[in-house]
Amino acid sequence: MISDRRSFLRVGSLLVCGNFLLPRSLFALGEKTAGVLSFDATELKLLDFVSSYSSVVRLTGASVLGHFKAETNCGLRVLVQVTDFVKVADALLHTPFTKFYAKENSISFVAQSAGHVIENLSAPDFARRLAALGGKDNAVFAHDALSYDPIEKQLDDPLGALGPNELRLINRPAKTPEALAVAMRGTGEARAAAVPEGEDFAKWKAQLVRSSVTAKAAYPIAASFVRQLPAFAAMAGTEDVKSALGTNLISSAVKAALGMTAKQAIGEFDRVREIFGQSYSDAGVWLYVLLGKQVKKDTRGWIDAALLEDVYWREAFDSASKIEAAFESPELKSQA
Repeated sequence: MISDRRSFLRVGSLLVCGNFLLPRSLFALGEKTAGVLSFDATELKLLDFVSSYSSVVRLTGASVLGHFKAETNCGLRVLVQVTDFVKVADALLHTPFTKFYAKENSISFVAQSAGHVIENLSAPDFARRLAALGGKDNAVFAHDALSYDPIEKQLDDPLGALGPNELRLINRPAKTPEALAVAMRGTGEARAAAVPEGEDFAKWKAQLVRSSVTAKAAYPIAASFVRQLPAFAAMAGTEDVKSALGTNLISSAVKAALGMTAKQAIGEFDRVREIFGQSYSDAGVWLYVLLGKQVKKDTRGWIDAALLEDVYWREAFDSASKIEAAFESPELKSQA
Protein backbone atom coordinates (compact mmCIF):
# COMPACT_ATOMS: atom_id res chain seq x y z
CA MET A 1 0.00 0.00 0.00
CA ILE A 2 1.32 3.46 -0.84
CA SER A 3 1.25 5.82 2.12
CA ASP A 4 0.43 9.41 1.22
CA ARG A 5 1.88 11.27 4.22
CA ARG A 6 0.77 14.89 4.10
CA SER A 7 1.40 17.57 6.66
CA PHE A 8 -1.19 19.93 8.12
CA LEU A 9 1.25 22.74 7.38
CA ARG A 10 2.41 21.74 3.89
CA VAL A 11 1.25 23.57 0.79
CA GLY A 12 0.00 21.10 -1.82
CA SER A 13 1.40 20.85 -5.34
CA LEU A 14 -0.35 22.04 -8.47
CA LEU A 15 -2.78 19.57 -10.00
CA VAL A 16 -3.92 19.54 -13.61
CA CYS A 17 -7.35 18.12 -14.40
CA GLY A 18 -8.08 16.05 -17.47
CA ASN A 19 -11.39 14.64 -18.68
CA PHE A 20 -14.46 14.29 -16.51
CA LEU A 21 -17.34 11.85 -16.37
CA LEU A 22 -20.65 13.37 -17.32
CA PRO A 23 -23.47 12.17 -15.02
CA ARG A 24 -26.11 9.73 -16.23
CA SER A 25 -29.91 9.88 -16.29
CA LEU A 26 -31.33 13.43 -16.17
CA PHE A 27 -27.76 14.69 -15.85
CA ALA A 28 -26.34 12.89 -18.95
CA LEU A 29 -25.58 9.51 -20.51
CA GLY A 30 -22.12 8.18 -19.64
CA GLU A 31 -20.01 10.21 -22.08
CA LYS A 32 -16.78 11.99 -21.16
CA THR A 33 -16.50 15.73 -21.70
CA ALA A 34 -13.75 18.08 -20.55
CA GLY A 35 -14.89 20.75 -18.11
CA VAL A 36 -17.90 18.92 -16.66
CA LEU A 37 -17.99 17.85 -13.03
CA SER A 38 -17.26 14.23 -12.12
CA PHE A 39 -19.51 12.09 -9.90
CA ASP A 40 -19.17 8.60 -8.47
CA ALA A 41 -21.93 5.97 -8.36
CA THR A 42 -23.31 7.09 -4.99
CA GLU A 43 -23.41 10.72 -6.09
CA LEU A 44 -25.18 9.81 -9.32
CA LYS A 45 -27.82 7.99 -7.27
CA LEU A 46 -28.19 11.09 -5.11
CA LEU A 47 -28.64 13.33 -8.15
CA ASP A 48 -31.14 10.90 -9.65
CA PHE A 49 -32.99 10.85 -6.33
CA VAL A 50 -33.42 14.63 -6.12
CA SER A 51 -34.37 14.76 -9.81
CA SER A 52 -37.34 12.50 -9.00
CA TYR A 53 -39.06 15.41 -7.24
CA SER A 54 -37.38 18.58 -8.56
CA SER A 55 -35.77 19.98 -11.70
CA VAL A 56 -34.14 22.93 -9.92
CA VAL A 57 -30.94 21.82 -8.19
CA ARG A 58 -27.65 23.46 -7.21
CA LEU A 59 -24.42 22.01 -5.88
CA THR A 60 -22.57 24.46 -3.64
CA GLY A 61 -19.20 25.31 -2.14
CA ALA A 62 -16.55 22.63 -1.74
CA SER A 63 -18.80 20.05 -3.37
CA VAL A 64 -18.33 22.00 -6.62
CA LEU A 65 -14.61 22.60 -6.12
CA GLY A 66 -14.05 18.92 -5.36
CA HIS A 67 -15.74 17.48 -8.43
CA PHE A 68 -13.57 18.81 -11.21
CA LYS A 69 -11.38 15.77 -10.66
CA ALA A 70 -12.39 12.13 -10.35
CA GLU A 71 -11.96 10.19 -7.09
CA THR A 72 -11.97 13.14 -4.73
CA ASN A 73 -13.67 13.00 -1.34
CA CYS A 74 -15.69 16.18 -0.89
CA GLY A 75 -19.20 14.77 -0.86
CA LEU A 76 -22.15 16.76 -2.19
CA ARG A 77 -23.93 19.75 -0.67
CA VAL A 78 -27.16 20.07 -2.62
CA LEU A 79 -29.83 22.75 -2.56
CA VAL A 80 -33.14 21.62 -4.08
CA GLN A 81 -36.08 23.88 -4.91
CA VAL A 82 -39.30 22.13 -3.94
CA THR A 83 -42.84 23.04 -4.91
CA ASP A 84 -44.48 19.86 -3.57
CA PHE A 85 -43.18 18.64 -0.21
CA VAL A 86 -45.62 15.72 -0.29
CA LYS A 87 -43.72 14.48 -3.33
CA VAL A 88 -40.48 14.76 -1.33
CA ALA A 89 -41.96 12.68 1.48
CA ASP A 90 -43.02 10.05 -1.03
CA ALA A 91 -39.53 10.03 -2.59
CA LEU A 92 -38.04 9.39 0.85
CA LEU A 93 -40.00 6.14 1.03
CA HIS A 94 -38.06 4.93 -2.02
CA THR A 95 -34.65 6.42 -1.28
CA PRO A 96 -31.70 4.42 -2.66
CA PHE A 97 -29.71 5.05 0.53
CA THR A 98 -29.87 2.32 3.14
CA LYS A 99 -28.90 4.56 6.06
CA PHE A 100 -29.60 8.29 6.23
CA TYR A 101 -30.59 11.00 8.68
CA ALA A 102 -33.59 13.21 8.01
CA LYS A 103 -34.65 16.25 10.02
CA GLU A 104 -37.21 18.76 8.86
CA ASN A 105 -36.22 19.40 5.21
CA SER A 106 -32.65 18.13 5.38
CA ILE A 107 -31.30 14.67 4.46
CA SER A 108 -27.72 13.56 5.09
CA PHE A 109 -25.58 10.46 5.07
CA VAL A 110 -21.96 9.29 4.84
CA ALA A 111 -20.77 6.93 2.09
CA GLN A 112 -17.13 5.93 1.47
CA SER A 113 -16.05 8.55 4.05
CA ALA A 114 -17.74 11.38 2.10
CA GLY A 115 -20.55 13.34 3.74
CA HIS A 116 -23.58 14.22 1.60
CA VAL A 117 -26.27 16.76 2.52
CA ILE A 118 -29.51 17.57 0.70
CA GLU A 119 -31.52 20.65 1.69
CA ASN A 120 -35.06 20.82 0.32
CA LEU A 121 -36.20 24.44 0.19
CA SER A 122 -39.27 26.37 -0.88
CA ALA A 123 -38.81 28.60 -3.93
CA PRO A 124 -38.37 31.83 -1.85
CA ASP A 125 -35.88 30.15 0.53
CA PHE A 126 -34.01 28.62 -2.40
CA ALA A 127 -33.68 32.06 -4.06
CA ARG A 128 -32.46 33.64 -0.80
CA ARG A 129 -29.82 30.94 -0.27
CA LEU A 130 -28.49 31.34 -3.82
CA ALA A 131 -28.37 35.12 -3.46
CA ALA A 132 -26.49 34.84 -0.17
CA LEU A 133 -23.90 32.53 -1.73
CA GLY A 134 -22.61 35.24 -4.03
CA GLY A 135 -21.86 37.79 -1.33
CA LYS A 136 -18.24 38.26 -0.29
CA ASP A 137 -19.30 39.01 3.28
CA ASN A 138 -20.88 35.56 3.56
CA ALA A 139 -17.82 33.65 2.33
CA VAL A 140 -14.75 32.57 4.28
CA PHE A 141 -13.12 30.96 1.24
CA ALA A 142 -13.63 31.97 -2.38
CA HIS A 143 -15.04 28.52 -3.18
CA ASP A 144 -17.83 28.99 -0.60
CA ALA A 145 -19.61 31.10 -3.25
CA LEU A 146 -19.44 28.43 -5.96
CA SER A 147 -22.68 26.95 -7.30
CA TYR A 148 -23.33 24.52 -10.13
CA ASP A 149 -26.53 23.56 -11.92
CA PRO A 150 -26.04 19.87 -12.82
CA ILE A 151 -29.02 19.89 -15.16
CA GLU A 152 -28.14 22.95 -17.26
CA LYS A 153 -24.35 22.45 -16.72
CA GLN A 154 -24.02 26.07 -15.58
CA LEU A 155 -21.32 27.17 -13.15
CA ASP A 156 -21.40 30.35 -11.06
CA ASP A 157 -18.08 31.49 -9.56
CA PRO A 158 -18.65 35.07 -8.33
CA LEU A 159 -15.45 35.25 -6.24
CA GLY A 160 -13.11 33.72 -8.81
CA ALA A 161 -12.35 30.56 -6.84
CA LEU A 162 -11.40 28.51 -9.90
CA GLY A 163 -9.07 30.95 -11.63
CA PRO A 164 -5.87 30.50 -9.57
CA ASN A 165 -6.37 26.71 -9.10
CA GLU A 166 -5.70 26.96 -5.36
CA LEU A 167 -7.62 27.36 -2.12
CA ARG A 168 -8.13 31.08 -1.47
CA LEU A 169 -8.98 32.58 1.94
CA ILE A 170 -11.28 35.62 1.77
CA ASN A 171 -12.10 36.46 5.39
CA ARG A 172 -9.92 35.71 8.42
CA PRO A 173 -11.62 35.28 11.81
CA ALA A 174 -10.05 37.39 14.56
CA LYS A 175 -10.52 34.97 17.47
CA THR A 176 -8.34 31.88 17.74
CA PRO A 177 -11.05 29.19 18.17
CA GLU A 178 -12.92 30.41 15.08
CA ALA A 179 -9.65 30.81 13.15
CA LEU A 180 -8.64 27.23 13.98
CA ALA A 181 -11.99 25.97 12.71
CA VAL A 182 -11.41 27.83 9.43
CA ALA A 183 -7.85 26.50 9.14
CA MET A 184 -9.01 22.92 9.63
CA ARG A 185 -11.92 23.29 7.22
CA GLY A 186 -9.69 24.85 4.58
CA THR A 187 -7.06 22.12 4.84
CA GLY A 188 -9.71 19.39 4.84
CA GLU A 189 -11.50 20.75 1.80
CA ALA A 190 -8.24 21.34 -0.07
CA ARG A 191 -7.12 17.76 0.56
CA ALA A 192 -10.52 16.32 -0.34
CA ALA A 193 -10.74 18.39 -3.53
CA ALA A 194 -7.10 17.63 -4.46
CA VAL A 195 -6.27 21.32 -4.91
CA PRO A 196 -3.24 23.12 -3.41
CA GLU A 197 -3.62 25.55 -0.56
CA GLY A 198 -2.95 29.16 -1.49
CA GLU A 199 0.30 30.61 -0.17
CA ASP A 200 -1.48 33.30 1.86
CA PHE A 201 -3.71 30.71 3.53
CA ALA A 202 -0.79 28.39 4.28
CA LYS A 203 1.28 31.20 5.84
CA TRP A 204 -1.69 32.43 7.90
CA LYS A 205 -2.36 28.90 9.14
CA ALA A 206 1.29 28.34 10.07
CA GLN A 207 1.32 31.58 12.07
CA LEU A 208 -1.92 30.65 13.80
CA VAL A 209 -0.73 27.30 15.18
CA ARG A 210 2.81 28.42 16.05
CA SER A 211 2.13 29.66 19.58
CA SER A 212 1.15 27.60 22.63
CA VAL A 213 -1.81 28.60 24.81
CA THR A 214 -2.26 28.93 28.55
CA ALA A 215 -4.48 26.56 30.51
CA LYS A 216 -7.02 29.36 30.95
CA ALA A 217 -7.38 29.86 27.18
CA ALA A 218 -7.18 26.16 26.25
CA TYR A 219 -10.77 24.97 26.52
CA PRO A 220 -12.43 26.93 23.65
CA ILE A 221 -9.51 26.09 21.36
CA ALA A 222 -9.57 22.38 22.22
CA ALA A 223 -13.37 22.37 21.80
CA SER A 224 -13.01 23.98 18.36
CA PHE A 225 -10.48 21.32 17.37
CA VAL A 226 -12.74 18.49 18.53
CA ARG A 227 -15.75 19.98 16.76
CA GLN A 228 -13.90 20.11 13.45
CA LEU A 229 -12.12 16.78 13.97
CA PRO A 230 -14.60 14.32 12.34
CA ALA A 231 -14.84 16.28 9.08
CA PHE A 232 -11.10 16.99 9.13
CA ALA A 233 -10.21 13.33 9.65
CA ALA A 234 -12.59 12.21 6.91
CA MET A 235 -11.44 14.76 4.33
CA ALA A 236 -7.77 15.37 5.14
CA GLY A 237 -6.87 11.98 6.61
CA THR A 238 -5.17 10.70 9.73
CA GLU A 239 -1.65 11.85 8.83
CA ASP A 240 -2.92 15.42 8.77
CA VAL A 241 -4.68 14.89 12.12
CA LYS A 242 -1.40 13.69 13.63
CA SER A 243 0.43 16.65 12.11
CA ALA A 244 -2.18 19.07 13.52
CA LEU A 245 -1.92 17.49 16.98
CA GLY A 246 1.82 18.12 16.86
CA THR A 247 1.46 21.88 16.44
CA ASN A 248 2.07 24.10 19.48
CA LEU A 249 -1.45 25.54 19.50
CA ILE A 250 -3.39 22.30 19.34
CA SER A 251 -1.07 20.15 21.45
CA SER A 252 -1.04 22.69 24.30
CA ALA A 253 -4.81 23.19 24.16
CA VAL A 254 -5.59 19.45 24.12
CA LYS A 255 -3.16 18.75 26.96
CA ALA A 256 -4.63 21.47 29.18
CA ALA A 257 -8.30 20.80 28.38
CA LEU A 258 -8.32 17.01 28.03
CA GLY A 259 -5.23 15.94 29.95
CA MET A 260 -3.65 14.20 26.97
CA THR A 261 -0.40 14.95 25.18
CA ALA A 262 -0.16 14.76 21.41
CA LYS A 263 2.13 11.73 21.73
CA GLN A 264 -0.41 9.96 23.96
CA ALA A 265 -3.30 10.74 21.61
CA ILE A 266 -1.42 9.48 18.55
CA GLY A 267 -0.23 6.37 20.38
CA GLU A 268 -3.74 5.58 21.59
CA PHE A 269 -5.15 6.05 18.09
CA ASP A 270 -2.61 3.61 16.68
CA ARG A 271 -3.35 1.12 19.48
CA VAL A 272 -7.13 1.22 18.98
CA ARG A 273 -6.77 1.07 15.20
CA GLU A 274 -4.59 -2.04 15.55
CA ILE A 275 -7.18 -3.73 17.76
CA PHE A 276 -10.14 -3.07 15.47
CA GLY A 277 -8.48 -2.92 12.06
CA GLN A 278 -10.68 -1.01 9.62
CA SER A 279 -13.95 -1.84 11.38
CA TYR A 280 -14.50 1.81 12.29
CA SER A 281 -13.74 5.09 10.55
CA ASP A 282 -10.63 7.09 11.45
CA ALA A 283 -12.93 9.93 12.52
CA GLY A 284 -14.71 7.61 14.95
CA VAL A 285 -11.45 6.31 16.41
CA TRP A 286 -10.10 9.84 16.89
CA LEU A 287 -13.28 10.94 18.61
CA TYR A 288 -13.15 7.92 20.91
CA VAL A 289 -9.50 8.62 21.76
CA LEU A 290 -9.96 12.31 22.54
CA LEU A 291 -13.40 12.31 24.15
CA GLY A 292 -13.77 8.79 25.56
CA LYS A 293 -12.76 9.74 29.10
CA GLN A 294 -14.34 13.19 28.93
CA VAL A 295 -17.75 11.77 27.99
CA LYS A 296 -17.74 9.72 31.21
CA LYS A 297 -17.18 12.93 33.22
CA ASP A 298 -19.14 15.72 31.53
CA THR A 299 -20.22 16.27 27.93
CA ARG A 300 -21.21 19.91 28.36
CA GLY A 301 -19.35 22.12 25.91
CA TRP A 302 -18.09 19.13 23.96
CA ILE A 303 -21.24 17.46 22.58
CA ASP A 304 -24.65 19.00 21.90
CA ALA A 305 -27.73 18.26 19.81
CA ALA A 306 -26.79 20.72 17.06
CA LEU A 307 -23.36 19.15 16.67
CA LEU A 308 -24.87 15.70 16.29
CA GLU A 309 -26.81 16.96 13.28
CA ASP A 310 -23.54 17.46 11.39
CA VAL A 311 -23.12 14.63 8.89
CA TYR A 312 -19.50 13.85 9.77
CA TRP A 313 -19.88 14.30 13.51
CA ARG A 314 -22.90 12.01 13.69
CA GLU A 315 -21.07 9.18 11.91
CA ALA A 316 -17.96 9.61 14.05
CA PHE A 317 -19.95 9.73 17.29
CA ASP A 318 -21.82 6.57 16.29
CA SER A 319 -18.51 4.80 15.58
CA ALA A 320 -16.95 6.07 18.82
CA SER A 321 -19.96 4.78 20.77
CA LYS A 322 -19.58 1.36 19.15
CA ILE A 323 -15.89 1.28 20.08
CA GLU A 324 -16.78 2.16 23.66
CA ALA A 325 -19.34 -0.66 23.71
CA ALA A 326 -16.89 -3.11 22.16
CA PHE A 327 -14.36 -2.42 24.92
CA GLU A 328 -17.03 -3.36 27.46
CA SER A 329 -17.19 -6.90 26.06
CA PRO A 330 -15.44 -9.67 28.05
CA GLU A 331 -13.02 -10.26 25.16
CA LEU A 332 -11.74 -6.67 25.04
CA LYS A 333 -12.43 -5.22 28.50
CA SER A 334 -8.85 -5.79 29.63
CA GLN A 335 -7.59 -3.71 26.67
CA ALA A 336 -9.83 -0.70 27.26
